[in-house]
Amino acid sequence: MPSPLQWHEAPLAVRMDLLRRGVPANWLRQSEQAMTLTRSSLCNLLGLKVSTVNRKLLKRCLLNPDESERLMGLQHLIGQVEAVVRDCGDGSRFDAGRWLADWLQRPNRALGGDLPAEFMDTAVGREQVGRLIGAQRSGSYM
Repeated sequence: MPSPLQWHEAPLAVRMDLLRRGVPANWLRQSEQAMTLTRSSLCNLLGLKVSTVNRKLLKRCLLNPDESERLMGLQHLIGQVEAVVRDCGDGSRFDAGRWLADWLQRPNRALGGDLPAEFMDTAVGREQVGRLIGAQRSGSYM
């Protein structure tokens, strides 16, 4: 099983299986650390209930497929940021998780001035955020 931070690099079949079964709830902790967010902030960002997450962490449960997809969609975006930086040069000192956490909280013209964080609770919204991150690779930052 890949770690949550390397999930985006796993083969598609492995990722699909994990999403269908659910990923371990403790994978949320790696995202909290990678983005330096509190559990409450991370849950708010992903549209998850803190009480449900805390219960699943305590009981060492799996997240359900929807919760898993939200979390792993976020991890995918962190990986996408890492790839953009790596393609642009030496990203060894770059903290992709922290950068993404900050960037998500800044108004974005391409989103009509809305915060990218407001799009993170749906698959369509995460896809749009991913497009904006990808646009930075080509220099068409919005």
